[in-house]
Amino acid sequence: MSHPYGYSQPYPGPAGPAGPPTVPAERPRSLTYAVYGMWLGAVLSAVGVVLILVGYDVDGMRETMLTEFEGDPRLEDSGLDPESFIDAFIPVIQGALVVFGLVTLGLWIWMALVNGKGRNWARIVATVFGAFSIFSGLSSLANIPTAMSADTGAVMFLQSVVLGILQLVLAIAILVLLWVQPTNAYVNAVTAQRKAERSGYLPR
Repeated sequence: MSHPYGYSQPYPGPAGPAGPPTVPAERPRSLTYAVYGMWLGAVLSAVGVVLILVGYDVDGMRETMLTEFEGDPRLEDSGLDPESFIDAFIPVIQGALVVFGLVTLGLWIWMALVNGKGRNWARIVATVFGAFSIFSGLSSLANIPTAMSADTGAVMFLQSVVLGILQLVLAIAILVLLWVQPTNAYVNAVTAQRKAERSGYLPR
């Protein structure tokens, strides 16, 4: 109903007369620890990139590839020199691994920033990424016997196995923290308040 002097009565929003849940002044510890875990994941990704740059066993990879190519009829028929091919291919592998590590680093940082704000969509995206991390970590566990029997060197073992296991444990912990009750209540309150603000029922 319009007011005689041009004012209008406040209209109760979808959340009812009481309004949406009040967002706590501080986010719960569960979400804070999840964000800390994401920053730790970024640190582990950065360590992985450094290990690829300084500790990649080029000679070992070269010898392994040469062994696999020896006697390969397809390579012999092509007339391609195995050593030249390997020397050109190994830097491509290193570059791809570095790019993948940098992308992973960026995703960790992005997820830490947006999840810290209580965004529900960010929690869902982080859950999807966490599922991929768990799958990757389980693959690292399965590769332990192969990595221990192969002469890959301590640095490559650290990069391929140890970091993978740490990221597996970290991903599980983060997913649990993202979906416990205190985090749920905080994210739901943030979501309700943002919906009310977009509808114009609350001051921004």
